[in-house]
Parts: sequence; C-alpha cells; structure tokens
Amino acid sequence: MYGSRVLSRAVRSVPNRPLIRSIRPPVLARDLPTVSRYAGHIVLALLFVSILYGFSPRQWSVSGLDALFGRGRDFSSTYYLVGSYEHVASYQNAESNERYLAPDTIPFTMQSWSQALPQVAEPRRLLRTTVTVYTVQAGDTLLQIAQQFGLQGTTILYANESLAGQNDTLSIGQELYILPVDGAYHTVAQGESLESIAAKYKVESDEVALYPGNSLTEPYTLTAGQKLIIPGGVKPYVPKQVQTYPSVGTATQSGVTGTGQLAWPMSGRLSQGYWQGHRAIDIAASRGTPIMAADGGTVVAAHTATGYGRMVVVDHGNGYQTLYAHMDAFFVEVGQAVEKGDLLGKCGSTGNSTGPHLHFEVRSGGSLLNPFNFLP
Repeated sequence: MYGSRVLSRAVRSVPNRPLIRSIRPPVLARDLPTVSRYAGHIVLALLFVSILYGFSPRQWSVSGLDALFGRGRDFSSTYYLVGSYEHVASYQNAESNERYLAPDTIPFTMQSWSQALPQVAEPRRLLRTTVTVYTVQAGDTLLQIAQQFGLQGTTILYANESLAGQNDTLSIGQELYILPVDGAYHTVAQGESLESIAAKYKVESDEVALYPGNSLTEPYTLTAGQKLIIPGGVKPYVPKQVQTYPSVGTATQSGVTGTGQLAWPMSGRLSQGYWQGHRAIDIAASRGTPIMAADGGTVVAAHTATGYGRMVVVDHGNGYQTLYAHMDAFFVEVGQAVEKGDLLGKCGSTGNSTGPHLHFEVRSGGSLLNPFNFLP
C-alpha cells in the first residue's frame, strides 16, 4: 500500500512529456535543399566558364584550373596574340643580357566559339554567270564597286571601254558593266575568231568557248557585235599621256621652287589610292574644306576642265607639277607664286565626281607618278 502511494506520487511529479523524445536530424541534413541549390549554382558556373574558355570535362584538372585563373604563371612576362592563339613568352639571356621572344607551352587547348557551338551549314549560293549593270551611287569609287562584287579593279576597267585611260570618270547615275568573274569583256569585230580573241587576252580558247555565260556551241561561229566574257583575260597596260602645262614667264622669275617633299594638300579621308585605273589619290572631305599647295611653286593653270571640274595646277620649278581637281572654288590665278601650305581653293564635287573630294595628281614629263612616293 505504501509502495503504491510512492509510485503514484512519483508519476505525478514527472512533467507531462512523452517518455521517448523524437530524434532531430543533423543540421547538414536539415539544410540539404539549400546546399543542393548552392552546389547547382557552382556546377552551372563551372559549365559556363568551361564553355567560355573552351574547356572540355576532361580538362578540369589542377593544371587546367591554374592555367585558366593564372595561378603559378607570371603574366607580366607573357604576351598573348589574340585571334591567332599564338603564345610567346619573354626570356632573358643571363650571359648576353639580351631579351628575346621564345615559344611558351600552353597547358590546355583553346577553342573558338565556332568550334564550341553547333555548326550550321551555310546556304549554297548560285554562281552568277551573266553580266549585270550597276548604277553608280554617291560616294562610289572604282575600287569600292569592284570589291562590292568580289572583283579586281582592273576587271571594271576591262569591261567598260569608257573608263580606259581616264581618271575620275565616275559620275552619279553612270552605268557600268559588271562581269561575273575577273577578266575582260570583248565585243566581237568583223573577221575575228575564237582563237584570235583568246590570244589577244592571253587565255586558252577553251576557257572562252566553255564558259557558261557565253552560251557558245560548236562550231563556235561568232558574229560582229557579239559580246564575250573572257575569264582571266587581261589587256596590255598603256600608260596615259597627260598634259604638261608650260611654265609661265613669271614662274622662272618668281624664285619659288619646290623642295620635292610634298605636304598633304587637304585634311580628310583617303577614299581611293593610286593604282592602274586611278593614277592619283582621292581625299574625301566635306564641301568647303581648305585645299593647300603641296609645295612651293607657280600656278600654271586655274580653270574648269572636262572631267576634272574646277582645277589648279602648280609648277614647282623642279620638273614636277601637282594637280588639284573637283574644287568647289579656287582663289589663285595663273602666274601667281605660292608657298607650301598656301590656300588654293576649297573642296567640292565639280566635274565627274560622286561626292566632295580632292583628286590629287603628281605629274612629271607627261607621266602620272605615285603621290605616296612624295608625301610624308
């Protein structure tokens, strides 16, 4: 009886809690969703870096990571030529105390985006075999037109007789024949044969006969006036003879002689250089840009000429003359002595021109010389 009361009192003294407490999971297991999110972010970041730097899964190594993040390398003595993926490092010869470049090994292979991304086949384009007509636009040059169609500048010359031996003959709205391939465009004359035409342009007759754009069939009978595309055909270059303006009487008396070292006659953008079809240089600028004398001398021409528009010619008294064409206006007169840098006129687009620019020639003995040989 006494024992039962003691047991009852002991039970009532114990708080009203379950005898067996539930077991709580460890902290790491409790935060498993958060850890998995962080791990996923890290994996995605590593995948992005691997794509960015051209890594493959096999390259994820300690050496590869060191190479990627620069650990263990001295970037101060390494030079990277971006684009070619050529790596060279600078070393110093202890004996001669000379520095030189030597190959440097790379612990991983770099890949371009084109290698990492799926390749998509480019659409196949049909090759043009016929002649097209191009209308000259504002700002065009012969070389720009040729490059637009993937041709050489001489091909435009060989296909258009109106351009032969001329300078700055382009004008807005002018129509030009554009061949489908580099070569020449020939108009058959009375009595010509396929063999004689091929010999004239230094090609094999089969190249002309079998070209699809000519639509020739055996026995290859030609008619006068028929036009033929001559693939690879060339014309002999005949240097253009230009007018040499005679020195004015006062020119020899002025005492102003050029140095032979020319200065740039105008500020602007070089829009066309010196080549077979353009024996001068063109400098494009806004209308009204000042044009200066490239060297000291005497003005021997100041007038408007066909093709050149308003132009000035300066005789430098040393066998050279310089010509400035397409001026909007000129401010000198024949017989006037000018020093290097003196104002001659303003940039314009007169004559045969597709936009405001300066056409600049260097002449000597009836020939057109390359101005780059005289400019700084």
